[in-house]
Amino acid sequence: MPVKAAAPALIVAALALVGDYTTLSLQSRAVEVREASATPPSSPDLRSVIAELTHGWLVLESIYSRRVVALMKSDTFDQTKYLKNAELLKAVRQLEGGLQAANVPTALYDEHQNLRRAVAKVRSKMVVIDGIYQQFFLTPDEFQSALSAPGLRDLADHTTRKLNRLA
Repeated sequence: MPVKAAAPALIVAALALVGDYTTLSLQSRAVEVREASATPPSSPDLRSVIAELTHGWLVLESIYSRRVVALMKSDTFDQTKYLKNAELLKAVRQLEGGLQAANVPTALYDEHQNLRRAVAKVRSKMVVIDGIYQQFFLTPDEFQSALSAPGLRDLADHTTRKLNRLA
């Protein structure tokens, strides 16, 4: 599944999961259920859903890792990809807020934390991609210097030697 479709689908699935937490916790507190429109989710069902969702986010993280490498080697700016990444990054950050604020049943806490970590990994890669794209907009400041090119090279070599001694 391409990233265009995978990321939004995973975001929607994770948000739906938070809704299932609410349904599950309401059912555990309810003494009598008068009406039900569907089979209520159970803890083992949600556990497997969370595991599949976490796996999907980890796959997405590997896709974004490859995208970071490809973007580092590229010297072209794709405005469509930049805007899509910014949009998805905002959605993932909102998802993280929703996952953090979710009232998670105790039985699902570990799985929920694993999902949050997987989402955070994807967000981290998206931030790196956003930072790379942002570099296309910035023009580095130029400073006048009386230092010659060989002098600058000697200074860089000296600093490198000092840093190697410290390491």
